[in-house]
Amino acid sequence: MAKRRILKKEIGYTAGNLFLEAMFCKLYLPGTNPEAADSIMARILDMQDNFICRAGKPDGKDNAKLVKAYYKKLREDLQKEIDAIATEIGELNK
Repeated sequence: MAKRRILKKEIGYTAGNLFLEAMFCKLYLPGTNPEAADSIMARILDMQDNFICRAGKPDGKDNAKLVKAYYKKLREDLQKEIDAIATEIGELNK
């Protein structure tokens, strides 16, 4: 149970950092499209909610192999989403 709690905290921490980065771009960097920054921030919040919900409800609770595969896929999906959002944040000021 503790690892699930740590995973949820990591998701929240990462989402918070991404949100802060998008907010910084919106408020302090000239030439940033505020509507694009708002949509990225909304996407970050949706991502956080989605992955925290997924972390709390693994498939196949009785089978350890299924649970391990579930969390491995969850982490891979999370990393892909983080990379995609970070790329969008990087392109905000271009």
